[in-house]
Amino acid sequence: MKIGVISDSHGMCKYIDLAMAHLKDVDLIIHAGDNYKDAKYIEKNYNIKVVAVSGNCDIGGIDERIELIGGKKVFITHGHNYEVKMNINVIFYAGKQNDADIVIFGHSHIPFYAVEEGMVLLNPGSTSLPRGGSEKSCCIITIEEDIKVEFINI
Repeated sequence: MKIGVISDSHGMCKYIDLAMAHLKDVDLIIHAGDNYKDAKYIEKNYNIKVVAVSGNCDIGGIDERIELIGGKKVFITHGHNYEVKMNINVIFYAGKQNDADIVIFGHSHIPFYAVEEGMVLLNPGSTSLPRGGSEKSCCIITIEEDIKVEFINI
């Protein structure tokens, strides 16, 4: 299974479209917040299922969710409630508490990937407003026997 992961698009549809050009062969899109309405834009314009959470710039919606995707337990949150701009400690323990195989978050606008105690921690970066010297980005998770992550600069 291939999953496209986007975060922090902030309503900038031209960058969503650039990201989606790289994600055309995925089975599912995960949007990790900011802006929640961008998930609806993707569903409508690309006819693909989108699993989304709200971010700190969103009003209402779901802050976090746990989904079984490709046989893996995926914890999805924007990350603003887990101090991800400081470090990954809090979100790591939240992932462990939820028995997650994969933790997906955003908020920092900086791409991040690590495997800690067998759990994947992943921030795709921002499709529209990158920080920390990074490029506008998204990523693809491929779930087969193992979990592979590919970052894409858009």
